[in-house]
Order: sequence, then structure tokens, then C-alpha cells
Amino acid sequence: MKDVLLWAVLGLPVIWAGLTRTLADAYTWPEVSAGLAAIGVAVALARSRPLTAMLVTAALWALSVAVRGDPTVFFLALTVMSCLAGTRMPRARPALTGLTAAAVAAAVVVPLVRWDPASEDFLPWDLGAWFFAVTGIGLFGLVPWLAGHARYQGRALARAGWERAERLERERRMLAEQARMRERAAIAREMHDLLGHDLSLVALRIGALEVAPGLSGDHREAAGEARRAVTGAAERLRDIVAVLGDGDAGRVDDDPTGESIGELVRRAAAAGMSVMVHGTPEERIPTPARTVVRQVVREGLTNAAKHSPGAEVRVRLAAGPDETEVTVAASAPDRPGRGVAGGYGLRELAERVRLHGGVLHAGPSGPGEGFTLAARLPNVTAPATDLPGPRPVALDLALARRRARRTRLAAVLVTAVAVAGVSAFVLGFMVYDATTSVLPPAEFAGLRVGQAESEVAAVLPARTRIDDPSWPEPPIPPGSRCRYYGVHPDPFGEPRLYRLCFAEGRLVGKDFLPR
Repeated sequence: MKDVLLWAVLGLPVIWAGLTRTLADAYTWPEVSAGLAAIGVAVALARSRPLTAMLVTAALWALSVAVRGDPTVFFLALTVMSCLAGTRMPRARPALTGLTAAAVAAAVVVPLVRWDPASEDFLPWDLGAWFFAVTGIGLFGLVPWLAGHARYQGRALARAGWERAERLERERRMLAEQARMRERAAIAREMHDLLGHDLSLVALRIGALEVAPGLSGDHREAAGEARRAVTGAAERLRDIVAVLGDGDAGRVDDDPTGESIGELVRRAAAAGMSVMVHGTPEERIPTPARTVVRQVVREGLTNAAKHSPGAEVRVRLAAGPDETEVTVAASAPDRPGRGVAGGYGLRELAERVRLHGGVLHAGPSGPGEGFTLAARLPNVTAPATDLPGPRPVALDLALARRRARRTRLAAVLVTAVAVAGVSAFVLGFMVYDATTSVLPPAEFAGLRVGQAESEVAAVLPARTRIDDPSWPEPPIPPGSRCRYYGVHPDPFGEPRLYRLCFAEGRLVGKDFLPR
């Protein structure tokens, strides 16, 4: 419905030109029908192919100027379709290319259509029609397109603003969720590192009590029940840790206990574990790597208590100039362990080591041997290269702002340049037209009716002033053709003309035509 209404509005000047001579010489009804059909095609293409619709109206404009010398009937169609094309085209280059091609085509076609070999003017074609056809495409095509494109960029800026607001809201919710996840993961790490380690040592103590000599059967059974209860509690702890810490690897600088390696070893030995430490003293290990080394030792002692009760554990520390190595090796157990085998602690420890820039290895020492946990860590924390950085949420908005500013500036500059250029051309042409078409009053007074046209031509200027005046004039002698010359060279003065009419090679009439 909107397209039909638009077609009706754009077609009103064409229908009016067919009914009256107010806008131009009356158009024939076949011309009116063809113009309405062409405007209908442009309106139908305006949504899906806006560039084509704009070029159709530009061709109508150029043809109306070339054929009828009329720059008014299709002015509205060209202006409106160019503005609509600007609001619907994301890129400027196709529009600039299309309008340039249309202007070049008009510059070539109009002289061919308006060619008059018999013209006595300095050009055998209508310069005014050529000027209107070419500059009209720039003024009524390019300038409205830029205005429409500025509106397009404004809407794009508004969309970018809303998208940025939505993105910031999403990121705010994500940050809140990440904070909750980090808190849950911190609880999980603390439960695993502290309670898991302590429960493993308790289970180790009860296991030693269970096999102690001289213990009665009832007490031995009670010790076994206690060990199984502690093991079950550790399993439930494993499940809780898996839920709380799911999807979060923790931070490399976490150390919930602050225990040194010596304190960890003393607690494990007090629980009945055989532990021996050798290598570089802890104080000589660089501070960035020391926290992770403690975590590796704690996890190694916990796993030895779970899976290798009664085994001998050796902790080796080696700090070099560039990296530090830590190894926790447990020999084959005296009896099979019955601890937790969830693997959560090793997975998180591996991620902590990776975030520090190191490498973790965990596995059996060899066939029939114990278990070894080894890590190699750089002395300076290396940033994890695969972690995603913060996304610049204002990038799209800034780009939309720059495009909108450029489009508005281009519209203003092009309009200013076009208006200045057209004004300069029109003023220059008016001055040129006025000064080159003046018949001096003395020469006009010396002309005689009946004088040969060749004698009259000797005193006439090179150009005529106009084709015919816009005000009433005396009747033209029958069968004659008339020329109009200026009285003075002032293009802004009161318009006054001399009229000379010729028939059969002689001057048949001379008149002074004041406005």
C-alpha cells in the first residue's frame, strides 16, 4: 500500500504535465503513460534493488531534459528515489559509480538528441539542456542519496548503541556468574587441598592401627569400620568437589594453608608415612614457582596416602637458573590402597601447572613399581597464550560513529561544492550570454527594413540572447523567423531586447521589446 501511494505521489507531476502547461509544454498521453510506467518500475524495485530504481529515475530525468527540454516533471521522482536508495544501501561506491555513469551518459546523449545543424549559435546543440541534464543528476541524485545515507548511518549508530548496551548487560551477567563460579571453585580447592589431605592422613593412621600386632579382633574390626567410614567421607568429598569446581581450573597463586614443604612432610611422617626430602632447600626456590611446588608436593603426599599406604615416598627438589623441577615418587605399596580414585586433584593440579607455564607428568614409575608425580616449572610465570582476552565492546559503536560522521560531512561538503559549482557556472554563463549577445543601439538604429540579411549579419553579434521572451511581444510577421539580441551587457539589469525578423533573405521587421 505504501508503494502504491508513493507511485501516485511521484506520478502527480507527470499527470499535471499532461493536463496543463504550468510545469512544461503539455505532454502527450503516450508520454504520460510511459512516464507513469517507468516510475512504477522504479518504485517496485526500490526495496530489493534501490540502485537500479535510482538509475531508472535518473534516466527519466535526462530523457525529459533531452527530448522536451523540461527539468521539472521528473525532478520529484529522482530526488525521492535517490534519498530512498541512500537509506537502503550500506555502501557508497556502487551509488557513486552508478550516478557517475548516468551523468556521463547524459552528457553524451543530450547533445545527440538536441543537435541542430542549422543553429546559428556557437554550439549546434542546446547548452542549457546539457547543463541541466548533467548537473541535475549530481544535485538531485547525489545530494539526496547522501542525505538518505546519513539517515542510514544514523540508524546503524542507534543499532550499534543498543547492541553495545545488550552486550554490556550480557557481560555483566557473565562476570557475576564467573564470580560465583570462582567462589565455588575456591571452596572446592580448599576442601580438596585441606580436607582431602587430612582425611587421607587419618585413613593412613587408622590403617596402621588396623594391622598393629596385639590388637584384639573386636578392635581390629572397629578400626576397619573407622577406616572405611573415613574413605567413604573422602569419596563424598570428591563428589562435592567435582560439583563445586566443575569448569574452573583455579588460580596458580592459591595456597589456602600457607604450609611449607617441611611442614607438609612432618605432618605426613607424624601420620605414619615414610617420607624423605632431598635436593634444593625450599628457601632457594624462586617465589613465583614456590607456591605451585608446594601444591605438587601436597598432591603427591595425598595420593601416596590414598593409593600406596605403607609405601616409601621420596620428594626431590631441583631449582635451576631458568626452571624448577619437583618429583614425588612413591614405591610399591605394602598393601593395596582403598582410597579415592576420582582424579579431580590431578586434573586441577595439571591446569595450575599449565597456567604457570609448566608441564606435569603423573603415572606409574615402572612395571610393578610405585607412582611418580613430577612437574617442571619456569622460575617466572609465563602467561597462558590460549586464554581469551577481553572483547572490545565499544568497537562496533565507535565504527558506526565514525561512519555516521563521515557520511554527514560528505553530504555537507558535496552539497556545498555542488551548489557553489552550479552557482558559479550559472553566473558565469549569464555574464557570458549577456556580453556576447549585445546589439549596440547605434547599429540597431542603422538597420533598415528590406535590407539584405547578409548585410544585416555583418553587424550582428555572434550569439542570440534567448529563443523567445517570457513576456508578451508584438505579432511576428507571417512566414518570418526572428532573432533576439540584448540591449545592454548587464545580466542583472532590466531585461530589454531587440527583435529582428527575416523572410526570404531580407529584414522584414525590427522591434524594441521592453519587459
